[in-house]
Amino acid sequence: MKKDESLKISVLMSILIKNGYENNKARVKAIGEALKGLMCVKEATLSGISRGIAVLDEETNFRSQLKRMHRLMKNEKWEVWESAKAMYKHLTEKLEIVLITVDWTKVGYYWVLEAALVTEGRAIPIYAIAVQEDELKGRQTTIEMTMWYALVGMVKSKQELVVIADRGFAKFDYLGENELYPNIHLIIRLKKNTNLTWGTISGKLEEWPLWDYEIVEIEYAKLGEEQLVVSGVCLVNCGELKAQKLYLACSSKIVDIAFATYCKRSWVEQQNRDLKTNFSLYKLHLATASRLERLWLILSLAFYLSFSNLAIHDLDFVSRFSRSYKDGRRDLSWLSLAKFAELAGFVELDFQPLSSQ
Repeated sequence: MKKDESLKISVLMSILIKNGYENNKARVKAIGEALKGLMCVKEATLSGISRGIAVLDEETNFRSQLKRMHRLMKNEKWEVWESAKAMYKHLTEKLEIVLITVDWTKVGYYWVLEAALVTEGRAIPIYAIAVQEDELKGRQTTIEMTMWYALVGMVKSKQELVVIADRGFAKFDYLGENELYPNIHLIIRLKKNTNLTWGTISGKLEEWPLWDYEIVEIEYAKLGEEQLVVSGVCLVNCGELKAQKLYLACSSKIVDIAFATYCKRSWVEQQNRDLKTNFSLYKLHLATASRLERLWLILSLAFYLSFSNLAIHDLDFVSRFSRSYKDGRRDLSWLSLAKFAELAGFVELDFQPLSSQ
């Protein structure tokens, strides 16, 4: 990474600091160095990041940087949620309606619940909650509720937040308009074999006489084998997505948004594949979940850094390196496109907030 790239990372950190990312100069410098090391060797381990820093700075060595990265990841004064909130504040500055997808992904012996802002076929992770695999049982609902309240705390006034999650998220018993959170909405996907009990009639969703794209408002019903009671739900039959029946449950207020946006949930799954492929994020030797959560913030900065390369938004440039799909898919990630842009001499970055999703 050349000197001008290092300067651009410093500019990025300055922008985030203004939004409340961090107020400790030493930690900010260490975070910036970690980002440089990660982007240099593309290996999301403390050893890989440390070697990347040593490659870029001949006056340092791997051992001292490894100790430094361990101290950074263990530093409890680095508040994960506060930094995530600053990222959210900057990225959504221009958005009136914000779309966030929430998804579980497995990394080594950890499960990570990740919230990401979707845009342009991929996603930028902003916040993550990690838990060791053998500790997840019995805690999943609590962790999902923790994520929900973390997102509630990020939303700015006069801003609508739409959260897309998979079936069973936090086992919410209410999906209608909520007086406590009037500007926050949840869209849940239901399996076609989910059992719906409405009044005295019970059966699988696929057995109910719902036409494609039919919308039904249900004041009170029960879902699933556990007969979870839900109220204020608007059931939407979205027809088929990838040859599978798609049913959504949401507030009647956001039915149009649900129709238009649910397909974007797959973008975060693609982003997770990019993350594991491009940064070799398969095995980790981090002792605690909190250290992985801090590492996830570094990965978030890496995705945004790649997204900020102006060349990857140039359709002519992208078409030079991509396959052509009729459905508009992108086969190359931002990370790959940014790498090709740098090799081609396109290194101009623009750290602007998202203009659309």
